[in-house]
Amino acid sequence: MKTRDLLEEIKENIKDFDIAPFEERARDENTDQTSKLRANFHIQNYNEIMELNIDENDESNIEIDEKLVNDIKDELGRFFEGCSPESEEEFKRFITYTCIYLSLITKRPLHPIGIDMHNGKTVFGEEKDGETVYYCDIKEEQSKIAKDYYTCQYCVCKPSELKEN
Repeated sequence: MKTRDLLEEIKENIKDFDIAPFEERARDENTDQTSKLRANFHIQNYNEIMELNIDENDESNIEIDEKLVNDIKDELGRFFEGCSPESEEEFKRFITYTCIYLSLITKRPLHPIGIDMHNGKTVFGEEKDGETVYYCDIKEEQSKIAKDYYTCQYCVCKPSELKEN
């Protein structure tokens, strides 16, 4: 599957998703900063996906392994089985397809930069040789405790323990 075809599949699967609740949360002055950061992250991803077009001859229109796409879908399905009510099917689909977009098309972290994951642990990026290298303070920790699913394996972030000083 080409990147262009994957992008069209992503658009088709999220086009009807209502981002208004995220927009309300982002504007609500009573909403905590972490929730606002997540809401803005989802809004940004939705808008970016819906506006992006990849031409057939674009150099970013590369071959993407369909098995990898399906592996991400399966992994997120296992994740949602353990933590999300069935009534949120549209949300699950939105998260699944934005994760595929971030992992395989834009190669960016699955969580917002600067989000407090736990006790000040975060996702961050550093410029190296003109490119941003992303790190996550909990990726290594998650790999050790993951039992039923490990979605971090599809995130471009490197464990912060690997960060070069």
